[in-house]
Amino acid sequence: MVDQWTDAEQTQLYFSAFRLSTNGMAFFSEEGLFLRVNPAFGKQIGYPEEALNGMPWEPVIHPDDRKQIHSIMKDLVDGTPGAQPFEARLIRSDGTLVPCSVTAPVVPRPHGSPASLFVQILESDAGSDSLYRTLIEQSTDVVSMHDLSGRILYISPSCRVLLGYEPKELIGISAYDLFHPEDLTKIPGITSPMETAPNLPLSSYRIRTKNGGYVWFETSGRITGDEHDSGNGQTVICISRDISSRKQTEQQLMKTNELLQKISSIDALTGLANRRFFDERFAKEWRHAMRFSTPLSVILLDIDYFKRYNDTYGHHDGDACLQYVAEAMRRAAKRPGDMTARYGGEEFVIVLPVTDGRGALYVAERMRSEVELLRIPHRGSAVSSFVTASLGVATMIPVRDVSPRELIIRADKALYRAKQEGRNRAIAYDDE
Repeated sequence: MVDQWTDAEQTQLYFSAFRLSTNGMAFFSEEGLFLRVNPAFGKQIGYPEEALNGMPWEPVIHPDDRKQIHSIMKDLVDGTPGAQPFEARLIRSDGTLVPCSVTAPVVPRPHGSPASLFVQILESDAGSDSLYRTLIEQSTDVVSMHDLSGRILYISPSCRVLLGYEPKELIGISAYDLFHPEDLTKIPGITSPMETAPNLPLSSYRIRTKNGGYVWFETSGRITGDEHDSGNGQTVICISRDISSRKQTEQQLMKTNELLQKISSIDALTGLANRRFFDERFAKEWRHAMRFSTPLSVILLDIDYFKRYNDTYGHHDGDACLQYVAEAMRRAAKRPGDMTARYGGEEFVIVLPVTDGRGALYVAERMRSEVELLRIPHRGSAVSSFVTASLGVATMIPVRDVSPRELIIRADKALYRAKQEGRNRAIAYDDE
């Protein structure tokens, strides 16, 4: 398929692959200058790309390696190339050394093979096409050319290893047909952003292999050609690599972080939200209610005479009592948006978004009843032979000049009244 292209198209493909490759590559001229470098080369040795082009190459080659490079260059100029690739050392701008492979042409028309930091000595520009083509065919990344609709015009042989397809099986189909359906919305359409910017943003997505599975790819690309060309028009050169292992690690880390986040927000004893999570959630609900002018209610629940319960039955039974009460509260606050948390010791707090005072008092009474129905014996209580709870309820429509703490203070005042009036009851805050 490649042989059917014009020389200009092939040159553009090979040159684009050279420019986009993450492997550092450079060409030396027989005059002792850098003939051409790609961006990765400059980055990896610590020099701007534009500073290297036309610069003498000797200062960036280790002194012990210069003699052998000059020897290869002399053979090349004399018309007797054929030296085997050897490992040389580049000198970074910070003085550290970077290994590279230096290869002389093995045929009269200059060409070479890529390496991690590949240096190919060229007699002139004449061999650049064959070098670029070799780089593509030897690369472990997938190099592809597309039209602006995404149709594949060329794809490098590495697609066999990474995707299981022969290159000829993919020529002519749309790359989007291989994308995972869930990722199509994440990838910008080729005809939109590419027409306004020559460089494509780096994108990660899943692509279907020949056996029906999916691998994660990361792709960068560049538009080539003249947008005003009335012939073949613009094309897109892409460099893609398999990042499945990295994605798997990222997803595992994400799950671990989610688990840690969940653990850090839960009270270990009761399984309810802890105080830290309550503070975060309450602040968020306050802002939301203020924005939409909706009522926000809070209930504070305190187990009656809990200190006496611990003194009578011991802390082990005291912990079990807290767990039973927490479960009773879950049953009473059933809406998905409601949030119940352990506020501290034997005190609990419930946040009820978009709930007026009447609705909040109804939930509080249901909680009081659920706790009483547990029928947990409590010889130390002064109000019942079983465990009971007192509750304070407060409701506000948040406004900007009032602190969120005001709602908690009001619920606490209502709870104090419930205790003063005999406990085992739910009282709503009354500012009169």
